[in-house]
Parts: sequence; structure tokens; C-alpha cells
Amino acid sequence: MVFHESIRIFDQSMTDLVTALKNGNAWALEALFESYHVKVFNFCYSYLGSKEETEEIVQDVFVKLWTYRDQIKSELSINGLIFKIAKNLTLNKIRDNVKLRSEISIDNLTTGTNNTEESILFKELERELMKAIETLPPKRKEVFKLSRFNGLSNKEISEQMNISVNTVEGQMRKAIKYLHDHLDCAVLLILLLV
Repeated sequence: MVFHESIRIFDQSMTDLVTALKNGNAWALEALFESYHVKVFNFCYSYLGSKEETEEIVQDVFVKLWTYRDQIKSELSINGLIFKIAKNLTLNKIRDNVKLRSEISIDNLTTGTNNTEESILFKELERELMKAIETLPPKRKEVFKLSRFNGLSNKEISEQMNISVNTVEGQMRKAIKYLHDHLDCAVLLILLLV
């Protein structure tokens, strides 16, 4: 009984915070930041792997929450909303990073270094990555390549492959999980550079 009462009190305090936030009370934003910033940081960092980029995203999450506070629907979970914003900003950052890095050819990266050993290691890691990608099921492999190598959005991929955006997202999640489980960190770094 005490546990259920604690949940009800927590839900009520979150509802009060959301109401205060919608009314423009900055202390409500500060309270939400204090409650969620560590969780949001850990969530975003698990995808980005960069402390600086993650800190930027965390700040942007709460800036966006404040900017659009009058559009928040009281019946929605503030937890769900905060993590939806975090997910979208993280995906945008990843997409921007991939597009930026795809403009730099891998050949320029490897020939730009004077260290032959680094170049050989880079090529070996790239081969290992490509080998792992080739083991993905055909549809998943195509979705992954269109996203990571061609820089297409989920919507563009869904239109090109004539599948739903949800299917694209599911295939990407499964591909990334598979690669994460089967490759070491150095190879995953190459994935971000490709």
C-alpha cells in the first residue's frame, strides 16, 4: 500500500511540475532538469559516445522543453516527452555526424596520415566492419547501408524500399544492436567515420 501511495504522490508532483512549467515557472524547468538530466545524459551518451555532444544534447532537450512548454499536453507522460525529445535530438546529431563524415572520403582519411601502420589498421578495421555488415539479413543490410552510407533519412528509406518508417527504424535498431554485439569499439568507431 505504501508503494502505491508513493507512486501516486510522485505522479501528482510531476503533474504539478508540468502545470508550473506550462505556466512559465522557471523553477519547474530547473526541478525537471535536476530530476532527469543524469538519465538523459546516460541515454544520449550510450548512442553518441561523446561527452561534449551529449552535454550539448542534454541542454537542448531542456531548452526545447521550455520553448514549447505551452504545447505540452498535461495527459502525456513528462518522462516520455523528455526522452522522445532526447531521442530525436540524438538521432539528428548522429545523422548530421554521418553526413558530415560521409563528405570526407575514407581514402583522404587514410592517406592523410603519414603512419603506414595506422593506415593498415584502419583498413583492417574497415574490412572487419564490412564483413559484419554483409552477414546482416538482406533487408536489414540494405536499410543499414542506405542510412549509414548514403545518408538517407528513415522516411526516404521507407519510400525507396516501399516499407513503413517503423519497419526502417526496427531494422536499424536490430542492425546496430547486432553490430554492437559482434564488433569491438574500434570497429564501431569506423562505422561513425564511414
